[in-house]
Amino acid sequence: MEQTKPFYDFCVPFNQDDKQMRAILNELVELGYKTIAVDQSFDHSKKDAGKRGSEMFPAPHSIEHLRKEFADKLRILQRITILYVDANLSHAMSVSYNLRKFNLIAGQPKTDAALTHCCTTFAGDIITFDPVAGSRLLVNRKAYQVAVRRGMFFEIKYAPAIADSNNRKDMIKLAQNYSIKGKSKNIILSSGAEHEFQLRGPYDVANLAFIFGLSEDQGKNAVDRFCRQIFLRAESRRLGKTIMFVKGNGPIVFSDSSGEDQSEAEDDEMDGVVTEMSKDGDDEQETDTKPANKRLKVA
Repeated sequence: MEQTKPFYDFCVPFNQDDKQMRAILNELVELGYKTIAVDQSFDHSKKDAGKRGSEMFPAPHSIEHLRKEFADKLRILQRITILYVDANLSHAMSVSYNLRKFNLIAGQPKTDAALTHCCTTFAGDIITFDPVAGSRLLVNRKAYQVAVRRGMFFEIKYAPAIADSNNRKDMIKLAQNYSIKGKSKNIILSSGAEHEFQLRGPYDVANLAFIFGLSEDQGKNAVDRFCRQIFLRAESRRLGKTIMFVKGNGPIVFSDSSGEDQSEAEDDEMDGVVTEMSKDGDDEQETDTKPANKRLKVA
């Protein structure tokens, strides 16, 4: 099984500038994060008409040099966020080879129809929203419950809320909708930070969850346990059905417990017989003594 360590940040936008990217990764290491995901966006609504039958999703960015540099400090995953407006991308996702190269797949709907599809049918792991226009799309109760049953998680980004007060209002409105419609179930908190000064430590992020209507346990799980569940679900989606072989190092001893069970059953039966016999003897003694007492009283 793949090993990951807390804490998690599943939305670190990719930056072409390696210097800026290294600064963000170094800051994440200093803050105590162990597993992160480099995010790559793709707008499906702006696809070319001629690419309907071919591979339309981009290949992951090359970050092998960063993985080698931070091998002992960070587990770096790759994530793609798909922006779309309708359900026409389902077939393209099912036949895409490039999507299998990403560790995580997130959906960012632009319309109400896309939001319903994202909660009910989308073959991904995370449902996220644009910090600027995300408050215009509010999920309903039924779609929220379906997404939770499917194992989908809703993402809240805190860096845009720190950088801009208008985005802060929109994100709080979105989080309150999650609290009203689904009691803030399956919520994760990610940074979405484009600069290292927008990052916060995992404990600060867990405390920041109170602003978004999450409880103390939900705030801790949003940067730890829920992210681990997303990773395991994504790995099972990527690998599909697998076969596991178990090999023992030492000798294998097979114990036959049928004889022991039979002897224990016989002992239980004998104990039951003895107790019944003792009860019968006590009853006979009582019946013998009672008439004698009566005779003595009469005499």
